[in-house]
Amino acid sequence: MGRRATGTVEPLRSCIRLKFTIDGTRCVETLELQPTPANLKAAQRLMSRIQDAIRAGVYRRADFFEGAGPTSRQSFSEYAEQWLTTIVVEKSTLRSYRTALRASWNPAFGNVRLGQIRFSDIKTAIAARAKEASGKTINNHLIVLRAVLETARKDGLIVANPAEGIENLKHQAAEPDPFESVERDRILGHMAAHFPEPVWNYFEFAFFTGLRPSEQIALTWGDIDWNRRRVRVQRARVDWEEKGTKTNRVRDVDLSDPALAALRRQRAHTQLKGREDTPIFNNPNTGKPWPDEQVQRRRYYNPTLRALGLRHRDAYQTRHTFATVLLMGGINPAYIAKQLGHANTGMLFKVYGRWIDGADRGAEAARMNAILSNNCPRGAANG
Repeated sequence: MGRRATGTVEPLRSCIRLKFTIDGTRCVETLELQPTPANLKAAQRLMSRIQDAIRAGVYRRADFFEGAGPTSRQSFSEYAEQWLTTIVVEKSTLRSYRTALRASWNPAFGNVRLGQIRFSDIKTAIAARAKEASGKTINNHLIVLRAVLETARKDGLIVANPAEGIENLKHQAAEPDPFESVERDRILGHMAAHFPEPVWNYFEFAFFTGLRPSEQIALTWGDIDWNRRRVRVQRARVDWEEKGTKTNRVRDVDLSDPALAALRRQRAHTQLKGREDTPIFNNPNTGKPWPDEQVQRRRYYNPTLRALGLRHRDAYQTRHTFATVLLMGGINPAYIAKQLGHANTGMLFKVYGRWIDGADRGAEAARMNAILSNNCPRGAANG
């Protein structure tokens, strides 16, 4: 027969107290946690586990409280390194996680024991890091911190995740900054006149397909369907590493005449007979596939903008230019979303809302006026 178990969770000014009875002995344990709603819920979950252990006759203090067992002496950096070995992610993602730990969290908590990290300590570390890094960077790094501490909680090394309740920093998301059609054409004209043909081909294809750079550099000749005028986008490349697309979905993108023209010119440079796995685009100086999009930007794209006197913007604007040109031309947003690889039109409306609003050039406003004018009381329109 199981033992009877009772217990209470008591919030104090700067901590939480647990009270329970085991074998007639009254036990009081103090958790060095602020009595926030999230921490109180965590304390209640801990109390439930304690009560279950008491009823089963297997309660040991070392199983529940920091400082009572050897594993709880583990430092944050030691545990974080161990956590990195347990996750299954792309190599590029793993590198970004290591960067987050090295830049943001190991300097603040590296030698601190897991159970000694408090909510306020994390807030202090964020405030200090905000003097050096952007809000977006810190928010990305918080993903790693939350995951490490939540895993420690599930391992029973800490009672509650002190990062629970830490909110992301507010930051202004970068707006699309596309080129106008005439600017796009000037850029391509300059590249055609001053750089090797594969560079011109690369950027013309980018402007007229809207592919992500990581997707475009991973294309092979076997991905092209000449009869259906389509390219199958099924992989991406980041720092030489092949992986799935950003959305982990394969999609077929329709090819316009300018995109097909770029491919036909490129055939003379990289298409080898019988080798469909040959990358379409490569570095004309080395003959090797592009490992990423950095060299293209630095050696060709940025100098072109400077030569033409165009305001600088990143090369990802080739994708935004493709999308906004189609939107302003009245193309169905659902079709554009499919071309870009969005799961639905939600992301398209979120990113390109103001171009969608202006795409009808007043046609929808005129239709609204006609409908409402025909349905208003006689004489009201002139009132």
